[in-house]
Amino acid sequence: MTNVSNELYFLILNIRAYIGFKVKSFISFVLKGHVFRNKNFLNYQKKNQVIKLHLGSTYNIEGFFNSQIIGENPINITNRLPFKNDLFEIIFSTHVIEHLHRKEIIFFLKESFRVMKPGGKNIILTPSLDKIINTLYVQNNIDLKNKLLERQKKWAKDNELNGCSYVNGLFRNYGHRFIVNFEFLKSETEKIGYSKINVVKNDEIPDIEVNNYIKKYKNDEGWNLETESYILEK
Repeated sequence: MTNVSNELYFLILNIRAYIGFKVKSFISFVLKGHVFRNKNFLNYQKKNQVIKLHLGSTYNIEGFFNSQIIGENPINITNRLPFKNDLFEIIFSTHVIEHLHRKEIIFFLKESFRVMKPGGKNIILTPSLDKIINTLYVQNNIDLKNKLLERQKKWAKDNELNGCSYVNGLFRNYGHRFIVNFEFLKSETEKIGYSKINVVKNDEIPDIEVNNYIKKYKNDEGWNLETESYILEK
């Protein structure tokens, strides 16, 4: 998206991406949603004493009810979550909420709070403005900066990688809509009623299966340089 030549082409690309996503998600909900998803969740509950939800599940996590909006057990997190109150011990997502608009993120935080048990944790891994700005402009570590910039390499025109191209790419590529930081999440979660918010290292998440998942599928150094792990507790 950062290399489009004019506004019309930008709109065409966005409309094409929007229609493609809507068609895929519609097919997924028809074939695997509602009745099928509900049946799968009932079976999951029978087999698991600790109820945990994985959203945006490109790969499944053992012990979690795994959901992918254009795959198995589709759940649209911009809508009311299809679960009763006070149900989940953990809700986990990685690189999901940045694809939502600001008000959609806030709605998701409210819905997560509703369906979690008291003491439950909403574990969110997402690109963080704090971490990105620190790596690009504060630390003065050229090696780390270059590793972060490599994340945008496929979008770089004429291999031009710099802070400007990275930041613009972060907001305009990948279907990103809103990039959060600690200040934003702390403010919004306090309004909702979460008891605390913590930032932890990406390999120190308080769930062994999630930690194993991160080590196996998210071990790229550039990914770690832009990703923050937030633990929101009810």
